[in-house]
Amino acid sequence: MSKFSNLLTMLILLKSRGKMKGKELAEILEVDERMIRKYKDDLELAGIYIDSVPGPNGGYELQGYDYLLKLDIEEEEFFTILQIKEQLNNINFVYKKEFESLFNKLNIIYKNKFKDNEIVNFMIKDVKAIDGEDEKKKCTDVHSCIATRRKMDIKYFSLSTGESNRVIHPYAILTYKGSYYVIAYCEKRNRILDFKLCRIREYKVKEDRFIMDKDFDLKEYMKNSIGLYKDENIKLKLRIEKPLSYIVSEKLWVENQKISWNEDESIIFEAEMQGKTEIISWILSMGSKVTIIEPEELKNEIKEEVMKMQAIY
Repeated sequence: MSKFSNLLTMLILLKSRGKMKGKELAEILEVDERMIRKYKDDLELAGIYIDSVPGPNGGYELQGYDYLLKLDIEEEEFFTILQIKEQLNNINFVYKKEFESLFNKLNIIYKNKFKDNEIVNFMIKDVKAIDGEDEKKKCTDVHSCIATRRKMDIKYFSLSTGESNRVIHPYAILTYKGSYYVIAYCEKRNRILDFKLCRIREYKVKEDRFIMDKDFDLKEYMKNSIGLYKDENIKLKLRIEKPLSYIVSEKLWVENQKISWNEDESIIFEAEMQGKTEIISWILSMGSKVTIIEPEELKNEIKEEVMKMQAIY
């Protein structure tokens, strides 16, 4: 091997294995130990410092961190990656095995910098979607169609209309409550819709390409929506009692929300929101701790739903 190749290999070996004997390095690089000392001097001229530790447990040891890629990851950055890993382990992230592999490689490189007892456990308590390994390929193919602007033939199961064949133009992927959704223009409905990934029973990537609507903006598309449902805007005004007043006030439900506190620690929650189905579900989940001030129509719908529940129980 050339001198440059040997220098690079020596650097990689010290990065991946940690401390190594000069004899061991010489055998791998097929040179004598004198040349290893020369390589050490050459690397130090380039600003890459290698310790020569004497004694039975000694050897050559690279100083500093990721000089090879000039990453030099700081402790705070490393633990940010660690926290991301822990979060991905607690949600339905289809690429978590690949991320785990990447993290393990980083952990090997930085094994002398971070102690195992410094790792903090993290958990997200949520209901996970039941998605198998095949969802990973489906998600990857959708990502590819988004990037290459290719249409997709899908057989989709809708809760309202049943199974049907659609041609879609995938615009984006989002996750909601542990499940993946494809935001796409549907040729059948002639508008942008949300398709739950696990309800796409069959699909085929078409050769046909589409032109994405230049006015589409994902943030604007999801604006003022409490969930995935998008219908007419509802000007909502609620009185929410303690302790739910604190729980509701701790979250940003929509960008335009306004919260006013009362002396009894209740709040007045005001917002313009979309998604009547999920708004009703959210209000019902607060039980007797919430009072609808307006709109009157929504109050009547909630009353009807409560009466239906009373008839059952």
